[in-house]
Amino acid sequence: MRKPNFTSSEVRIASTVWVIGIILTGFLLSIPPDNLPFFIGLACLAIVPLISSSRPYRVFGVIAIIVSLIMAVLEIWAGIRLKEQMNRRRQSISEKRQGTNAASNEQQKP
Repeated sequence: MRKPNFTSSEVRIASTVWVIGIILTGFLLSIPPDNLPFFIGLACLAIVPLISSSRPYRVFGVIAIIVSLIMAVLEIWAGIRLKEQMNRRRQSISEKRQGTNAASNEQQKP
């Protein structure tokens, strides 16, 4: 299998887009895990510097893929925590409503 031959400018553009993308994720107003496809896309974009012929770009590519995958895992973890927190809140609200309904039923019985 032949290794793709990227020009230096293509690798620089991919690296710059990755850096801008990872910075912009801090400003996205979304609920986890909504950013997961974005981080997977950034990891795919980091493959371009990884398979380039220049050593500094290969090192950048490895670091970029690792950071993207760590961010994706953290996004999944945050989504799980958020879902658990929402379930606890819903459960406590339903318990309060049941307690309130039982108290109002007792007052209406006489």
